[in-house]
Amino acid sequence: MKDINVAELSNELHAAIAGLKNDSGFEQIGVVTRVGDGVAWIHGLDDCVFNEVVSIETDDGDVEAFALNLMEDEIGAVLLGSDAKVAAGQRVRMKGEVLSVPVGEELLGRIVNPLGQPIDGGPAIKTKQTGLVERSAIGVMG
Repeated sequence: MKDINVAELSNELHAAIAGLKNDSGFEQIGVVTRVGDGVAWIHGLDDCVFNEVVSIETDDGDVEAFALNLMEDEIGAVLLGSDAKVAAGQRVRMKGEVLSVPVGEELLGRIVNPLGQPIDGGPAIKTKQTGLVERSAIGVMG
């Protein structure tokens, strides 16, 4: 009987789910109900999944967030930008992707924020791969 590596299976499932696209032509639109402490509470995104990136339409451009608290009637999304621009009543769209960051040798020697965006004044970082932020840890014992 072949042993199954649960961590590898979990990573493969996460990657497969992240790659799924909704081709129905319909798009769910949510609305911000309240904002506080870097979290936007959003109603109307029933199909949103854990760690899914959402885009909040503000007067000064879109602010991204990721779904962290999935409740029956609303989701709590952690803002990845300033909460000063986000207010109740703004429209929210799901981006159809799970939160990920760039990975690769292109990051070596660079100073980046937690999302892998450069903050050292250098050029934009272009990587060939991204990695899921939330994934199973690599096993210590082989």
